[in-house]
Amino acid sequence: MATITHATMHQDHKHWLSDNDMWRCDIAAWQDEFKKAAATLKETESALKEHEKALQTHAAAIRLREQELAAHEHALAEFERGEAGAELISLAKAHEKEAAKHAQQSDAHHRIKRHHHDVIAQVNQLRKTLGKAE
Repeated sequence: MATITHATMHQDHKHWLSDNDMWRCDIAAWQDEFKKAAATLKETESALKEHEKALQTHAAAIRLREQELAAHEHALAEFERGEAGAELISLAKAHEKEAAKHAQQSDAHHRIKRHHHDVIAQVNQLRKTLGKAE
C-alpha cells in the first residue's frame, strides 16, 4: 500500500469535490433534457394516436371500395345475364373510374405502409435504447 499523507488526502478530497460539482452540473443538464424529452413523448403519443386514426380511416376506405367493387361486379353480372340495367358503355366508363380509384388507393396504401413501418421501427428503437426491448 502506498503511503498516504494528509496533503494527498486533502488533494484527493479537493479533486473529488470538484468531480461532484461537475456531476451535479451534468445531472442538472440531464434533468432539463429529460423534461424536454418527456414533453416530446407526449407530442409523440399524440402523433401515434393520429397515426392510429389514419389506419382506421384507411381500413374504412378499403371496406367502402370493396362495397363499390361488389356493386360494380353485380351490375356487370346483370348485364351478362341480359337483365335490365346498365349498358356496356356505362359499365366500361365506371370500370375506368374504378381502375383510377384502385390505383389511388394502392398508392395511398404503400405510403401508409412505409410510414407505418418507419413509425414502428422508431418506437422499437426507442424501447430498445431505454432498455425495455422485448
